[in-house]
Amino acid sequence: MGIFSHRLVSILARAIPASYFTIACVAFWKSFLHTGRWTSLFWMVSEGVVVVLLVFRRPSNAVTRSPWDWLAGIAGSFLVLLVRPTGEAVAPDAVGFALQLFGTGFQLYGKIALGRSFGIVAANRGIVSSGPYRLVRHPIYLGYLVTHLGFLLSNMSARNAAIYAAVYFFQVARIHAEERLLVSDGEYREYLSSVKYRLIPGVF
Repeated sequence: MGIFSHRLVSILARAIPASYFTIACVAFWKSFLHTGRWTSLFWMVSEGVVVVLLVFRRPSNAVTRSPWDWLAGIAGSFLVLLVRPTGEAVAPDAVGFALQLFGTGFQLYGKIALGRSFGIVAANRGIVSSGPYRLVRHPIYLGYLVTHLGFLLSNMSARNAAIYAAVYFFQVARIHAEERLLVSDGEYREYLSSVKYRLIPGVF
């Protein structure tokens, strides 16, 4: 691949997902103005951070070439857009709100800690072991899991439950893809020995 082609691919790999997250931020802002829900505003801030991290992320030392790993990264990130509010709550509103608030804050904390190492598909842009990464290996996904659980409790439907099941099927595949690529790095192997759990402390 020539230098021009490589730079073009690099630009597109940043611009395309950054554009998506920018559109998502606008949607969350409109939702906040329409509903007054603070969770929409927090989501806007969280996904706005993603835009910045994607644009300014550092070059990767290695990126997976597996089509399955790319599918897992893309599906794990974007399938969640298919969920819809239903108003059919199976728990008190305060519970759903509290989970969404905590989850959004925690995954935002994870994104800030990851910084310029952030990406969509499995890659090595440096090993991060500070902040929430001392608790679990994938704190951003944990934050999303808690947030999505809160949303589902407040917006239960067979459609939403099925979509989230598919999302976390791909998220688990994404976790394994990232660890499979990173384990070749000695620093990451040391990190694995100190942080045992991937997603849920004491469980997984």
